[in-house]
Amino acid sequence: MSEDTGITPSAAETAAVARVPHSGPGIASFVVALISGCGIVLCLGITSMLVADGQSDETTDAFSLLGMGMFLFLIGALVGVALGLVGLRRPGRRRTLAAVGLVFNGFILLGSAALMALGALVK
Repeated sequence: MSEDTGITPSAAETAAVARVPHSGPGIASFVVALISGCGIVLCLGITSMLVADGQSDETTDAFSLLGMGMFLFLIGALVGVALGLVGLRRPGRRRTLAAVGLVFNGFILLGSAALMALGALVK
């Protein structure tokens, strides 16, 4: 038999919790993380296909464009970190997407830095 503590949330309290909107900057941070992550993976994939095809001349325009694309996606991830921090600080808003966006953008930045460091060590 379950014990009833007598403490039940009122319908108004339950409805108030359910109506709390997500933070706008948090949503933006999450979307930026998805776009930046997919963009960086796409740039790395295209670069690896070019190298596998024997076009490893790093002075071609394709490598320059891919490098600039990765740089822009990394700037986007940095903006996503800032948006995630802003989203976490907004009172009266849900912080779930802000936290997820902040973590994803942080992983993107740290993972890219690790790949760059690994590439510098290999050469």
